[in-house]
Amino acid sequence: MKKIKKIVVNLGCGKVRIPNSIGVDRVKIENYVDIVHDLDTIPYPFKNDSIDEIHMYHVLEHLNEPIKKIEEIHRILKKGGKLYLRVPHFSSMGAFTDITHIRPFGYSSFDCFEKDNYQHFYTDKEFKILKKEIKYFGLYPNDGDYEKYVHPNQCPHIARPFVRILNYLINLSPMFFERVWCFWVGGATEVVITMSKLK
Repeated sequence: MKKIKKIVVNLGCGKVRIPNSIGVDRVKIENYVDIVHDLDTIPYPFKNDSIDEIHMYHVLEHLNEPIKKIEEIHRILKKGGKLYLRVPHFSSMGAFTDITHIRPFGYSSFDCFEKDNYQHFYTDKEFKILKKEIKYFGLYPNDGDYEKYVHPNQCPHIARPFVRILNYLINLSPMFFERVWCFWVGGATEVVITMSKLK
């Protein structure tokens, strides 16, 4: 039986090539960008229910109306398709110092896409959140495609236990971290989300 090839899209790919993926960005970059498209412009150039997997790393903060962009991703994902998303946490210095950023995000920013969330009336699209965490340091620890093709683990070995302990403490209670002590440690770098399209 012939194996069906998985369709993977990297939205806002820049100079990142995930093997066997379709790179999309607003400018043509040879060997990286396959489709030139401004991600603030909807619709995206893909058919309904046509994509198995979407990667979108530190792109959404540059776009207007993030709910509409996630709804558009919902349209092009197959049922059960996954969205791998990273965005700057609001306590990150980079969230505000990058002049092209429109907004930062918090731990609960994407909860409205889950059916039972009290803010689900913001949208009628449904995802299941498979993974959600705040990361203190974006360059470590990473794994999977992100570690292989986007950001290899770049952290001095002497600092790695400290970063892991902070990540553990942050994710014991992300809401307490955001409410009370996120700025005491210089802020966290990013929110990492994996979501699966329900219907």
